[in-house]
Amino acid sequence: MAQLAGVKKRIVVIGGGFGGAYAAQFLAKQNLKDTEIVLIDRQNFLLFYPLLIEAGVGQLEPRHVTVPIRSFLGKRAQFLMAEVQHIDLSRQQVTLQVDSLPSRTVHYDHLILAPGSVTRFPAIPGLADHSSQLKSLQDSIEFRDRGIQLLEKANTIEDRDDRAALLRIVIVGSNFSGIELAGEYQEFLESQARNYPNIDPEDIQVVVIEYADRILPAIDADLADFARKRLERRGLVIRTQCSLTDVQADNVTLTTGEVIRTHTTVWCAGIAPSPLIQHVPGLPLNDRGYILCDPTTRVRGFENVWAVGDSAFIPDKHGHPYVATAQNASRQGPVAARNVLHSMRNEPLVPFRFESLGSLAAIGCRTAVARLMGIKLHGFPAWFMFRTIYLMKMPSWSRRVRIMMDWTLSLIFRQEPVQLGVRNR
Repeated sequence: MAQLAGVKKRIVVIGGGFGGAYAAQFLAKQNLKDTEIVLIDRQNFLLFYPLLIEAGVGQLEPRHVTVPIRSFLGKRAQFLMAEVQHIDLSRQQVTLQVDSLPSRTVHYDHLILAPGSVTRFPAIPGLADHSSQLKSLQDSIEFRDRGIQLLEKANTIEDRDDRAALLRIVIVGSNFSGIELAGEYQEFLESQARNYPNIDPEDIQVVVIEYADRILPAIDADLADFARKRLERRGLVIRTQCSLTDVQADNVTLTTGEVIRTHTTVWCAGIAPSPLIQHVPGLPLNDRGYILCDPTTRVRGFENVWAVGDSAFIPDKHGHPYVATAQNASRQGPVAARNVLHSMRNEPLVPFRFESLGSLAAIGCRTAVARLMGIKLHGFPAWFMFRTIYLMKMPSWSRRVRIMMDWTLSLIFRQEPVQLGVRNR
């Protein structure tokens, strides 16, 4: 049975990532007495993606990179933990499913779409079956468990070539997540290798595959060059201007024809819009499946539907889409929320305009590269700024204190090679 809006207006937000959560929080802070705010997501926490890799390699307690949605929103917004089954734009209804319970229909007066994105897997033979991704908290923890599992297995192997193949990690894609994972994961494996008498740190190798002619394409070329030289000095292998043609359980084949023995392939080469929006009748999408919006974040052809975050094509002043980052999504959300209120009050809408304040990438061993408000940093100063900035961007002080304690303890005590048992691989 449909849940009707009744006397009060209802604003429904789909997606509890940076775009949706910040949109709902903005609306909740307005203390709207004649309006209900409802946020829907399949998880009841906001995942702080910039520190996800540190959680995976044990620098942070995994639960400390999550923020409970209910406390983030406060008491003036409702949260429904459910799976969105269907969106009917003509009837202004969202159909939800909670486990095996009967489906529920929620009516809306305004809808903000912020479903996020998924990893884009191209049609490379074996890629979907034999590769991993890094999009969730579980993915992050699994990387830690898998690394320890590989070390345990390698410690029992006498043949050095077989041992090296087991400890070779191939990461495809050299954007921020790919490079950060490569640098941090190598440091993690080498530090844990000290616990295994049959493993030489030189047995461990991380290989980065990049289709473009350089790594970190979203950052200045000189900073990317510094990152590459520093990573290669530490033993990482970086192969540019190539990709994969085949992925198997124990090897990958490059476009150059070279075959690399490995048991771990990680795909970090691009994202795709949420599958949810591909099946919404009447929703305008571009040829890549992204929601077409005007500069105010309003979906083209609709007066009461808005979109933000990774799945939205919001044109900048040059007509280009904004980069899919937490920095952009967390600012698009409040703009969409503000425009919803403007629309309800028949006031002029405000376009989303934002120039990036900078870019940061940590590459392990207390080293990073950064460009902040036109100032370039690299090495330890950039790493210090990386941690400081993301610490202060963490939404709650309770999480900030926990993170500071985790970082302090990781400097004092060595990590132990213990799996968390999230999934057996």
